[in-house]
Amino acid sequence: MNSLLRSLKILVLRVGASISERFLGGNRSKPDASKPIIVEWYLAHPGGRGQRLFIFLPGRRDRASDFVRHGFITMTQSRIQSLDCVAVDATIGYYLDASVATRLQAEIIEPARRLGYREIWLVGVSMGGLGALFHEREYPGEANGLILLAPFLGNDLKLFAEIDAAGGAIPWARGQPAAVAAPKKGDFQRELWRFLGRMQTDQQSQLQIWLAYGDADRLVPGIERLKAILPAERVLKLKGGHTWEVWTSGFEEILAKIDWPADTPI
Repeated sequence: MNSLLRSLKILVLRVGASISERFLGGNRSKPDASKPIIVEWYLAHPGGRGQRLFIFLPGRRDRASDFVRHGFITMTQSRIQSLDCVAVDATIGYYLDASVATRLQAEIIEPARRLGYREIWLVGVSMGGLGALFHEREYPGEANGLILLAPFLGNDLKLFAEIDAAGGAIPWARGQPAAVAAPKKGDFQRELWRFLGRMQTDQQSQLQIWLAYGDADRLVPGIERLKAILPAERVLKLKGGHTWEVWTSGFEEILAKIDWPADTPI
């Protein structure tokens, strides 16, 4: 179990029902490690596969099917030629047992590469955005891009003040140890921001990160500190809160901004 995910589990157990119900609520059942993670595939061309794949990760109270219900699959495939989609039922249980990154890599991304996908993007809403970042931390370079829609990045205001006092996440991270072998209770957010502060300097040339969120989102304190270290042209701030309406609009705008080269089925 890696230290970042382990410390998330410690944090959730420590604060108990308060954060579990308010933020990490929904389906909290422990996943069965003996069974594959549930996924829903949507191929652009029946009988063939494209060269590009989008992997959708849901929020805390959402399921894979919600991406269909809110039009994400249709929107994506109508704009990007020969793009396949897979929506993943990565519920809170995969976060609590610290398996979300390894399950994504072993059960979806590695098989997708073997099938011939040359470009793989992770699209995460809320908790799913956190999952996309967890994967990038554990498997840097495996994803070609991240689209983060109102990602949960912590809520420790004292930590945010510390980051601000250092001049932002990048200079703050330079003054922190690279990793904590045995994180203490509550270290989840600090360890997350150590990674975020180093991520853009280490991987800026390889990884595209796009961010969209609402100006009234309750997660704004963390999101705007991530915004500060991303290229301004890859950040969208919309009117609204922590809702699918905002995420749908933001996702549509991001798709329109990216220059997608022509593609052919495999």
